Amino acid sequence: MRGAANLNKLLFILAFLGIAASAEPAPTEAYRHAIEQGVNSGVYHDVAVGWIDGTQRDTWFYGGTTKADAHSVFEIGSVTEIFTGLLLAQAAYEGKLRLQTPIRELLPTDFPFADAALGAITAEDLATHRSGLPALPPNLLPATADDPYADYSETDLRTFLANYRMRPVPGDFAYSPLDAGLLGYLIGRSYGTQYTKLLRDKILLPLGLKDTDFGDSRGLLTGHGGGQSTAHWHFAALAGSAGLRSSLGDLLDFAQRNLRPEDSPLRVALLLARQPRTQAQAQATGLGWNIVEVGTGEQSWPLVWRASETGGFSTFIGFRSDRQQALVLLANSAQDLSALGMAWLEQRPPPPLQPPPPPPPSATQLAAYPGLYQVRGGEEIIVRATAEGFSAQLRGQPSVRLRADAEDVFDAGAEGLGISFQREAGKVTSLVLNRDGANFLAQRLSERAPHMVRTPLVFDPKSLHEFAGDYRLDADTLVRIALHTNVLRMQMSGRAGLSMFAFARDRFVDADGSCELTFRRDASGNIIGLSMGLAGVERIATRFQWRAPVPDAR
Repeated sequence: MRGAANLNKLLFILAFLGIAASAEPAPTEAYRHAIEQGVNSGVYHDVAVGWIDGTQRDTWFYGGTTKADAHSVFEIGSVTEIFTGLLLAQAAYEGKLRLQTPIRELLPTDFPFADAALGAITAEDLATHRSGLPALPPNLLPATADDPYADYSETDLRTFLANYRMRPVPGDFAYSPLDAGLLGYLIGRSYGTQYTKLLRDKILLPLGLKDTDFGDSRGLLTGHGGGQSTAHWHFAALAGSAGLRSSLGDLLDFAQRNLRPEDSPLRVALLLARQPRTQAQAQATGLGWNIVEVGTGEQSWPLVWRASETGGFSTFIGFRSDRQQALVLLANSAQDLSALGMAWLEQRPPPPLQPPPPPPPSATQLAAYPGLYQVRGGEEIIVRATAEGFSAQLRGQPSVRLRADAEDVFDAGAEGLGISFQREAGKVTSLVLNRDGANFLAQRLSERAPHMVRTPLVFDPKSLHEFAGDYRLDADTLVRIALHTNVLRMQMSGRAGLSMFAFARDRFVDADGSCELTFRRDASGNIIGLSMGLAGVERIATRFQWRAPVPDAR
């Protein structure tokens, strides 16, 4: 074990140098004032702040009459990954695996990978988001869009691993909740137990983090997003990516452990987890951590941080050992805290305050927007306001729900697009589509969304069973057809299901007309696929079946 002893010595020296560096105390008033303004204006709901500066430790709480306290529990989303990364570092230190261990070595030797390239992905690839895996497994088909990961089981994850075929992609950073979720599952396997239990035993209990866990405890606050309360998120088999809840007291204790790792029983793992593994532009990646170099002149030091935003919560945690400073920000509202957190730790002025979320628009207000819009010489956008909700649809894509950000400004959340409606003399005449960071002006061609009236066909519910099954639309998208209370339901990967009604033999459409299905048969009359009409574009899906591997005993 001489190599481990040398590693311990090196990491201790690195930690000591960080502790020995001196720094001037940082003023906090400007940042605290920005948070107070945000709460008063409605940008934030409740905010808990923890600040460590050398030997001084302060906490502040902002909100209404029922402010959070040091033990109030928040969803911390993908900040969970720093704990999964720490567990990976501890597992490597204990010799349970190596950072370069391929995932095929963490599964049974006869595990039936459909693609050997998937089995060659390493633990470090998963921890640094360079695996090449999709953002979501195609067989993620949520029961409710309000809690999309809650029913994704271990069987679902193993089925994905056994059937998925990798696409040829560069090894650059591409964030995927699947990465850390899979990593947590595999580390648990290396110890012969469940990830959630292993994390408690190896990380949370040794660090004394009593408020940090995966359950909905009594102290768990209500989240807020888009001006409304939101459902809590649960991550089931992908818990290693974003399933933890925690408190300000626990995260501040954790930050203190990172500032003085020599005082921790996990000293080696704490130091190993924050060592840069890969570099992307101005930022490096550790095992769950982001790392940027800060300083002046020729002297620079790492600022280690991570932030997250879920449907109703936001989190920031960061530290810099050169100044012996650490910051924790927790809010039960879906408003990004990373810009404020980084400004505070870098001693820059606070960023401009975001506008508060507007109240949900009324049906009368939404009636101003529907219609067909077209980018000059190019893409069409259909905007709908129906009893099903307010949505936008691009050619060849499924319809996506829109939420209000400000007057005439909407976004589609994780879908990565935004829409700003433009008016002339008070009337909506165009929109600006923001997609992948680029803006496109689209003129309004009509004040009604295109919709072909279809007459429902009387259908024997028993005959609907032959349509049920899975269809592959592309490498990362599965279409599942199922029968629910005598109604055909269509669901695409990661999306809510749509009820479909028949209007002709083998042809179905949803109530809004956003999706039309035509089932395809072979010469014997067996259904072999379907054609999906999405805003004027036909996409073909082939019927297939992913087989679940035989369960194995741990």
